[in-house]
Amino acid sequence: VGERVIKGPEMIEVTNAKVAMAKEKLKEARTRQKSYADKHRRSLEFQPVIMFS
Repeated sequence: VGERVIKGPEMIEVTNAKVAMAKEKLKEARTRQKSYADKHRRSLEFQPVIMFS
């Protein structure tokens, strides 16, 4: 069975498709992580303190 040789423009097209897919997967993972972090986030309130020495 012979292997298929990928020409220059076709290789670029395949690579661009893989890069686009990788970006989409990273975006999904980032959204999932942000959603998880936001669920566990609490608001912190600080009150001013006057200190004397």
